[in-house]
Amino acid sequence: MSQKNPCFFFLLVAILLLLPGSTRAQDTTDLDSLYNRAQMSSPREMVAVFDALQERYLALDQEQAIHFARQGLKQTEKGSPLSRVLANRNMAFVYGKFGFKEEALRHFQRALATAKENQGEEMGLGLAYFHLGQFLSQQGLLSEGLQHILDASKIFESLQLYNYVTLCHYESCMISYSARNYQQCIDEGYRLLQYHDRVGETESSRADYFQKMSTCNTIALAHRQMRQYAAALRYYDQAEALARKINDEFWIGLINGNKAVVLRDMGRTEEAKAGVLADYRVSQKFSMWSSAGMAALTMSDIYLTQGNYPLANAYLDSAHLMFSRQHDVVESRKNMASYWLAWSRLKSVEGAYGPAYDGLLKHVKLRDSLSHEQEALNLAKVNVAFDLDRKQTEIALLTKNNEIQEERIRSQNILFIVTLMGLILLVVLVILLVNNFRRQRNISRLIRQQRDEIEIKNSELEAQSAMLQENNQYIQTLNTQLEMKVVERTRQLALSNQELDTFLYRSSHDIRRPITTLLGLDQVARHIVNDPQANMLFDKVVETARNMDSMLFKMQMMYELNKPDLPLEPIHLNPLVEEAVQYFQNDFRRFGITNHLSVHADITILSNVGLLRIIFRNLIENAVLFRKTQPGVTPFIDVNIMQIGDHVEIHVADNGMGVEEKYQARLFDLYFRASQASKGNGLGLYLVNKAIHKLKGTITLISDYGIGTTFTIHLPLAQPNSAN
Repeated sequence: MSQKNPCFFFLLVAILLLLPGSTRAQDTTDLDSLYNRAQMSSPREMVAVFDALQERYLALDQEQAIHFARQGLKQTEKGSPLSRVLANRNMAFVYGKFGFKEEALRHFQRALATAKENQGEEMGLGLAYFHLGQFLSQQGLLSEGLQHILDASKIFESLQLYNYVTLCHYESCMISYSARNYQQCIDEGYRLLQYHDRVGETESSRADYFQKMSTCNTIALAHRQMRQYAAALRYYDQAEALARKINDEFWIGLINGNKAVVLRDMGRTEEAKAGVLADYRVSQKFSMWSSAGMAALTMSDIYLTQGNYPLANAYLDSAHLMFSRQHDVVESRKNMASYWLAWSRLKSVEGAYGPAYDGLLKHVKLRDSLSHEQEALNLAKVNVAFDLDRKQTEIALLTKNNEIQEERIRSQNILFIVTLMGLILLVVLVILLVNNFRRQRNISRLIRQQRDEIEIKNSELEAQSAMLQENNQYIQTLNTQLEMKVVERTRQLALSNQELDTFLYRSSHDIRRPITTLLGLDQVARHIVNDPQANMLFDKVVETARNMDSMLFKMQMMYELNKPDLPLEPIHLNPLVEEAVQYFQNDFRRFGITNHLSVHADITILSNVGLLRIIFRNLIENAVLFRKTQPGVTPFIDVNIMQIGDHVEIHVADNGMGVEEKYQARLFDLYFRASQASKGNGLGLYLVNKAIHKLKGTITLISDYGIGTTFTIHLPLAQPNSAN
């Protein structure tokens, strides 16, 4: 039966979408059937059904849309938590479309509250966070909206719903750019592109290519704002290649126009011309008059710089023509302000100072007018946000009063029922007391008999107790002698362990000297011999020496980790991580590994430098050892460090072999190796785990076999016993 349900759901959705003119009674019957069947579908099928219903609602007029959305919400009152979350979300979208922002916010928040009240409904919680974050960011509350979308991303990632994860990173990228937080915009866009790289081109749809293209364009815009022109050009090239792959002519022209601005800023004027012209022609073709006019202004500015005044005037006239076709009044005034500034500059260069001054006055007048309107608009946004919050509070108070009234009525009903039940219980209690009195009298007689027997047993037990006391004294004497022997042998064992640790530390330190010398002799020998076959032997010698050096370094780590008291000091994480990455540069070059280090701020942590070196070196070494070696695959290592509250969060991610799920629980055990292909000794991750616990931190693992691994570490900024 469960296999037939999905087909039935989508058939009903198709009927609803193909019959926009059906009567309300018929629509209600179809909706009742659809909601009843939807309760038995899987979560993903249910989301698809509610998405189709949302499109149906938004295609109707205001009265019908609100009616059907309310009907759907009523149908899910006794349904699954996910259906209630989705019904509230659809209700919010309908209210938002018709301008009822307070009601829209209330239903978005109700969807989130429903998901939180039902633990285990992770998919509904992720969707509720995502849509509420979208709504808040659209109202200008960018910080709150971004936080909700990041929360949704974590939930979808734990559920391995990567299509929603990419959508969250896309929204985060766009919100960060709107908030002028360009570095976070770049980081979010970089993460989204990583997820697209994991999926691969064979599984990508046109929508995926469009999302990736738009992301590359936004990353390039952010780099341009930060004056990082080389990076901006690189991402513009990627965006243009994707636009050509999906054959989107408008975006090809738009990207070339954006790229031309960077080329002009870099002084590459001739290259910029071609891009601006492409943008100019495509914008005219698609009737994007504002974009075409701005492209014409850019061409005029280029020719003015080159001293070609006729062409500068021609493009300036073309810009005026394009702006006059713009239907948006505010946008048209902004464009005309730019036009009069360019016109004034051109007339000034030509020596017509009177017209130049008049044009500048017109520019200033339009600019001041737009500035005042923008201030009024900002004030209106603040008032809307305040009214939204006030009305939401009023709705919450009204709902609370209704709940109090309902609770009062329920309390009166309960009081009547309790009184009636009390009378019944009183009668039953009297009957039970009479029966209990008779039973207690019989029990008392039996107790007297048993008491006499107990007194006899007590006499026997007292005699046995005396014998036990004598035996206990003898045993205590033996225990005292045994404890003395244990203390002595423990002391001897501790001395032996200390001597062994000291021996291992000094031996490993002494052995590392000739290994360092051997590596240096390798460099000298390569210059002297210059034989390919000999160089192959030298490579094997270097590889063996580095493996020995790594093993001896880990022996030294074991000694450091066994110290009872470790000194703590303020440590800057950025140079420490760069040192760890630099240590493996030869391996990165040798194996073609790309690496990305992202430290969001100059983070200082009160910790132990030796233990932090253990953590970073072993995690990076682990990523190098278990990289992918298939042809055509570029291995990468991504180290991302950020401060969250009073903790530091560290992510070390790679696209290596990954770890099978059955081995993940034992990955941090001593001498454990999860793969027969492993060249390690099973000490690295054990030492990492031990060092993190020494620093009062935690480490978690997310790994997909064949795709990659991400280690997440949380370390306190200050140790608990060092807070002062």
